[in-house]
Amino acid sequence: MRNDLIIGLDIGSSFVRAIAGKQNDRGRLEILATGTAGNSNNVLNGEIVNINKTTAAISEAMNQISHVLDGKNSEHFFASNLSGSHIKVQPFTLSKTRKNEREPVSSQEVMSLFEEAKRTFADKNPCVLHTLPIGFKVGNLPDTLDPIGQIGQKIQADFVFISANPSKNDLLTQCLKSAETKHLKKGNVYFSSLATASAVLSAEEKQEGVVLVDLGSGTSEISIFQNNRLKHAVVLNWGGDLITEDIQSGLEISRDHAENLKVRFGSAIQKDIPINEVVMIPGISGRKATPVSVKNLAIIIEERLKELAAIIVAEISKQTDSRQLKAGIVITGGGAQLPYIDELFQKFTGLDARIGDPNATSANPAIATEIKDPSFATVIGLVQVYYDQQETADADDTKMESSTVKDMSKETGFTDPQPPKPAPRIGDLFRKMVDVVMGDDDGGNASY
Repeated sequence: MRNDLIIGLDIGSSFVRAIAGKQNDRGRLEILATGTAGNSNNVLNGEIVNINKTTAAISEAMNQISHVLDGKNSEHFFASNLSGSHIKVQPFTLSKTRKNEREPVSSQEVMSLFEEAKRTFADKNPCVLHTLPIGFKVGNLPDTLDPIGQIGQKIQADFVFISANPSKNDLLTQCLKSAETKHLKKGNVYFSSLATASAVLSAEEKQEGVVLVDLGSGTSEISIFQNNRLKHAVVLNWGGDLITEDIQSGLEISRDHAENLKVRFGSAIQKDIPINEVVMIPGISGRKATPVSVKNLAIIIEERLKELAAIIVAEISKQTDSRQLKAGIVITGGGAQLPYIDELFQKFTGLDARIGDPNATSANPAIATEIKDPSFATVIGLVQVYYDQQETADADDTKMESSTVKDMSKETGFTDPQPPKPAPRIGDLFRKMVDVVMGDDDGGNASY
């Protein structure tokens, strides 16, 4: 168990959410406080468009959790997220002929490959958020996550790079500075899907193959994991707001009424709804109320979600055979609260589907109820990835260069507050390879 108190800050299109959490004595993430502030129209399609109002929402959410932060001598870190269609998730392969094919592959040789790949990619992509090793191939040997000690004439390294538009990252940086205080410091910025996956996906699901679909109000993120690695991800300008717009147009009602109808009476499947079930919509300024068919409401929602299901199928087909995704689809985010949405995706993708509630708890009953909500998945994941990183760091203390890359590598990392060990460790090597390069001096990387 670690006693570090970590803050997660999720800047979304509808809300800014903040949480403070730490591991309890059973090693599970426990949430001590939550804060939520409205942020509608300040972030569009995942991109900040009103700095002042987003900054105010960040301050409001952070103030709501300030009571659980320790005293004047404590320093805490917060992690935040970046999303939007400007995010690019790209594979990258580097192959080298080895000087001596009989010489075992060393950690220094692997690190050299990584540094060269990073430099080459950064030449055309100046804002790199994450560098994720996917695997290695030495000579004619099978692909592996552990090339150390193998021999062969050539070595190939496969990576996934996650990069962002520099100007979009700068806007986020500007907003995050407002959250800093003397004792509250900015930590890492993560691609939202990586954080969300930490909160809702099991290790078995990521190993066996799974599609994570995070339905936000302004964007949706589709991520594919196989062999415990992120293989593909895309951010769509497709969110719950599109459904609201469809309802507004199709039923000829106001946007506010359309949103309320979706939240209170919406359903992803219309077939079992009686045709005579209606809801009365209040008229403007005391005018006569208007009846709205609940079945028609569901028809509108279902048609839009079928469109998204088709997009998911298309994204899967670009990467793999859907039969290889044995864990199916996990749906999370605010849009996952629509009744029967898992049934709809299961029907139209042919994959098993479940709702992804975040894996966290709280001793406070009100908070425990509040966070059992898929819309909290990303903000909880922003805290969980810190503890995922620390578990890897702790494991390194007992594993030296003979340790396997498979056991050590992680998709994300928080800066380790401990001084570096003088002896090289494979775990240290690969934490660097998958770090979030915020605050780095390398140039060409996202940094504050």
